[in-house]
Amino acid sequence: MKADDIVDYYLQNAQSTLATPQSHSLCTATIESWICVDTGKKIVIHGQIHNHPKHPTGKKLKTSPIQDYLAKDGRVYVTTKNSMYELGMPHPDFTGDAQQLVDNMGTQQWEKLTYWGE
Repeated sequence: MKADDIVDYYLQNAQSTLATPQSHSLCTATIESWICVDTGKKIVIHGQIHNHPKHPTGKKLKTSPIQDYLAKDGRVYVTTKNSMYELGMPHPDFTGDAQQLVDNMGTQQWEKLTYWGE
């Protein structure tokens, strides 16, 4: 698995409209403004967490290594060893150089971009 595999999968399977999907999410936590990064032999996602019971809304985070990804009813999810996250909208400034974006995370604008059901 590569970071590009997850990005391509998201682009192929995510609902392409801003309308709320008819189905409920498989999990409560959503990662917004995310980027997928290869870090050697593992893949992590950097982003902004929303609706997580242990983290404040909008907190920047890095997941533990991604184990798998799946789609259901226009929603895309990633799983780690202990968690599942729904992927919201990718980071708007991501242009292909993930390491440069990660290095500049402190100066990037982060915002919630998915507003399903709100």
